[in-house]
Amino acid sequence: MNKILVLFFGFCCAFQMTIAQVQFVQRIEVPSEWDDYDYIVLPTQEGTISFRTKAERGYSLQQRVQYFTTDRQLNASKVFEFPVKDYFDMTGFDLDGDYLYLLFQKGESFASEKVVYEINLVNQALREVPIENILDMELQEFLVMDKKAILMGIMDYRPAIQVFDTESKSVFTVQGVYANEVSILQLRKDEELKVFDVLVSKRDRLKQRSLSLMTFDIEGNKLREVKVEPEDRPDLEIVEGVLTPIQNYNQVLIGPYGERKREPNRGIYFSKINEFGEYENTFYNLTDFQNFYNYLPEKQQERRKRSLEKAIEKDKNITIPNSLVTREVVAGNDYFLIYNDYFLTSSGRFSPRDMMYSSDFYRYAPLGMRNRVMNGGYPWYYSGLPDPTSSNEYKFMAAQFVLLDGKGEMIWDNTLSLEDYVTTSPGKFGEVSFDGRNLFYMYLDEDKLMLCHLEDGEIQYANKEFDLGLLDEDERIKETQDESLSLSWWYDNYFLLSGKQKVRYLNESGKEDTRETFFLTKIKATPSEKPIIE
Repeated sequence: MNKILVLFFGFCCAFQMTIAQVQFVQRIEVPSEWDDYDYIVLPTQEGTISFRTKAERGYSLQQRVQYFTTDRQLNASKVFEFPVKDYFDMTGFDLDGDYLYLLFQKGESFASEKVVYEINLVNQALREVPIENILDMELQEFLVMDKKAILMGIMDYRPAIQVFDTESKSVFTVQGVYANEVSILQLRKDEELKVFDVLVSKRDRLKQRSLSLMTFDIEGNKLREVKVEPEDRPDLEIVEGVLTPIQNYNQVLIGPYGERKREPNRGIYFSKINEFGEYENTFYNLTDFQNFYNYLPEKQQERRKRSLEKAIEKDKNITIPNSLVTREVVAGNDYFLIYNDYFLTSSGRFSPRDMMYSSDFYRYAPLGMRNRVMNGGYPWYYSGLPDPTSSNEYKFMAAQFVLLDGKGEMIWDNTLSLEDYVTTSPGKFGEVSFDGRNLFYMYLDEDKLMLCHLEDGEIQYANKEFDLGLLDEDERIKETQDESLSLSWWYDNYFLLSGKQKVRYLNESGKEDTRETFFLTKIKATPSEKPIIE
């Protein structure tokens, strides 16, 4: 009897040891042909909303919108449909409470007709709103708050923002944005405070740059403007930034800074802005990042560290070669986790500045569009093929993580190797889950999932490879359309993977058959191979 118990206990331990750090928890599928447009998947508080356009038949210009919702366990609604105007294509989307807003435009002319479809996700009620009397601008951003559409774009090489009331049809042009030598870096809405922030990069007549944070109410009236620049450091300039939500009347701006005119990366800055618009900057460079070179083999790490020590001894300017770009800031109650990508672009030694969304294509990259982001913008109808007009390539060398406390004091830093991954997309490379202690970093390598885990800043494992899996053991993945795959962090330590696959299965006759499907899979990342027994 004792031997049986020992064998049983040993079997259980062996079984636990085989449980991987990636678990496929739930999955749903909806019918989809191989050449159909992919669903765009957005998270909601209750679950997800997925939507796409589909031609009525073949390559007809007559289209309809298809959408469905799920809860967090991926229990799905049916697929709802409604027709859209002929010759109109989707150019923007946003969620506002229980409403999904889709912006469509006729043709490619900036002056062409535009229409917004408002979808009530509770009762599926549909409202069609023509967008009229707005500026002829190249649209870059579309947000909706309290039934007011915030439209941001480029007109005559200058940025412009208008607020369009979808009920009264009134239009208000935001003042202080349309000017020469101005680029908009971030546009974010705060649904709780009913305001939106505009982060812009400006050049003065001496060609010196600074960042300005402007806050507007929902009517487009300016409430504040804060000019953020290095105090008493005329040799430096702040070039980009990622803005956090307002917490306790304070807001934080984090991003890279460099030397004026030369523009190499010196490091990252931390600016804490209070309710009165007062701010204080903290700057960090290579001397503060004790583990920056951890992405390199051990011998190369030692050489780089010795070179850094010599530069410090000779009082040289400490710079970071290539491009260190802030992608995301996770704001906790008393901490800020900073995720930076470190990469090299084929178009030059440093990433281009003074361009729209130059930092991280912040708006859509976190929403599962990482492998769709290209130099020209966000093609919703991306074919999966390389852009023939662009020859740029980006070699991603590392992902850096820095944890600061609420005052900006550094708690830890570490850097993960991305193994010189080359891609044509300049967008955010991976997805981050962080609970204050455990950090999971997941990204796609073609049709493989790659997972890294840090605990209290220490690397537990890195770049572990996992095949995509199904929940039904009797089914097999015949083919995955790599270009359709999108990965995003969802909540807690759960990630969401979507895309198109061909799946082998046994039909009702017991014969092998294949189905083409668009799928959503809920993925759980775990700290180690030994699961915690609850």
